[in-house]
Amino acid sequence: MPSTVLDVLKKTASFFEARRLDTPRLEAEVLIAHGLGLRRLDLYLQFDRPLTEAELAPLRDLVRERGRGVPVAYLTGTREFYALPFRVTRDVLVPRPETEGLVDLALAVLAEVPGPRVADVGTGSGCVALAFLKERADAFAYATDVSAAALGVARANADALGVAARFDAREGSVLAPLRADVAPASLDAVLSNPPYIVRGDPSVAPDVAAHEPAGALYVPGADPLEVVAAVAREARPLLRPGGLLAVEIGAGSDVAARALLERLGYLAVDVRPDLGGVPRIACGRAPAADAPSP
Repeated sequence: MPSTVLDVLKKTASFFEARRLDTPRLEAEVLIAHGLGLRRLDLYLQFDRPLTEAELAPLRDLVRERGRGVPVAYLTGTREFYALPFRVTRDVLVPRPETEGLVDLALAVLAEVPGPRVADVGTGSGCVALAFLKERADAFAYATDVSAAALGVARANADALGVAARFDAREGSVLAPLRADVAPASLDAVLSNPPYIVRGDPSVAPDVAAHEPAGALYVPGADPLEVVAAVAREARPLLRPGGLLAVEIGAGSDVAARALLERLGYLAVDVRPDLGGVPRIACGRAPAADAPSP
């Protein structure tokens, strides 16, 4: 007797549960819907539909890959961020809900700023900059990344979201790609979700460590704020007085991040929690142009 959609869904959820995945039923639904070219809702409308061997074969491949730890977003090629669909490949980090805090903060701080110009450092899929541009039709965003492949993903997402004309993606480290032609004190915000994990950190999920790009996850050395510090230093001359610096940090780095930004001369320094209550977004305002640099 042929397997039905419901049969395959139950077996897949049980398989994922045995491997202690966090959301086995949800992941089973997402992968099966993707493999069959359906919406998740359509699965419920087609529970009794028998599946052919030609339909089952690609589903087995997807389930097998997820069972060995490949993130769902890499298998489907998409991930939702800020209620927007983003193309995702293994060249970029999988966008995460906690990073939406960067977009929330920038929108709130720049709400009354006409035509804001922002920079997104380590843009990856482009999710932070592009979500901001979708919310602010008068904004312009620069984006930098050391990975040419990641920038290709970001540009494709900008095209798909209809904001490519307001998005300038450049290859290079931190803010170096902007120095030649972006005037000092001309940016309203610098946003970044940089690497902040030290290699060997046991809190990193095995599937993340095994499959997401190491260059986007790990700092070069033993200081989790090494790249954060570089972003904060290079942002100061490019931010207008009162301009926003907002950088995602790892759990446990809030006290050191606050001290770092204050030492670099930022004002109104704060660390905002994510939805789970973890201190996540270190932020501050650029001082007046004549303030001494550290």
